[in-house]
Amino acid sequence: MSMNAARTLEDLGEDRLVALLTGTWAKTLKKGMLGVGDDCAVLPPLSGKNTRTLFKTDAVVEGVHFTRKDPPRLVGWKALARCVSDMAAMGGEPVSALITLGAPPSESVSRLSGIYRGIKKAADAFGIALVGGETTRCRELFISVALTGKVEAKNLVLRSGASFGDAIFVTGTLGGTLRGKHLRFTPRLDEARWLVHHCKPSAMMDVSDGLAKDLPRLCRVSGVGFYLDGNAVPVSRCCSIEQALCDGEDFELLFTVSEKKVSALVRCWPFKTRLSKIGRITVAGQGKPMSNQHGFDHFKRA
Repeated sequence: MSMNAARTLEDLGEDRLVALLTGTWAKTLKKGMLGVGDDCAVLPPLSGKNTRTLFKTDAVVEGVHFTRKDPPRLVGWKALARCVSDMAAMGGEPVSALITLGAPPSESVSRLSGIYRGIKKAADAFGIALVGGETTRCRELFISVALTGKVEAKNLVLRSGASFGDAIFVTGTLGGTLRGKHLRFTPRLDEARWLVHHCKPSAMMDVSDGLAKDLPRLCRVSGVGFYLDGNAVPVSRCCSIEQALCDGEDFELLFTVSEKKVSALVRCWPFKTRLSKIGRITVAGQGKPMSNQHGFDHFKRA
């Protein structure tokens, strides 16, 4: 279905909606700025010509990203840690955050206090200054985070740098969102910082909507295709390959590196975090997700 023929968001889908709404926005702005298309926006440095400022906003909504039964502290942790994962995917580190809270007047003060304790725990864990925010009345509880960060210009990694022959890697294991993994993940900030200093990826992003959706996204902006070895995909315990590909909210790193770097990467990897080579980059037009589904989409029926 063409964009012109689509009448509802369900017809259009999330990716095509973003393309429609932001299609006239410049992707490359003035020197030192990059717009729509990566995990974070890239802005000119606030100080120091050799750094770049990263900017990210994200929201979690009750009934979509968490339920009323979920522990409040874990909801708060997730709200901030999601943005930290995006900073990691750019090779950067977080600096400061603004928190916007939307809640119905009937919401429990105790529950909100627990959510904010979870936000504070994440901020302390990742060295983030909580510098303000906003509150508003609404029908459904939501928490929106605006996070700033920084990255050395030489260490900045985008989604668009994958090249023919590169190896495709993913950290951790995939699948298990519905079992609660989406509330208890740790952003791969340390792993990403090690990578950009010791084995800089050619392209990188975090897996938030499922490998079946995010790998094609990375390849699309890089202008390449891919071969995915289904037997090499690291599947979480008690999950199927379908869940590993499509559940989403894994918040693992998906990245590509030159085949020449693979041996040294595997040999020198210093973390307990699992590291898996799951495929290779091919010419554009080759490769497809190993599933009839396509990962998570906010506007498609489950």
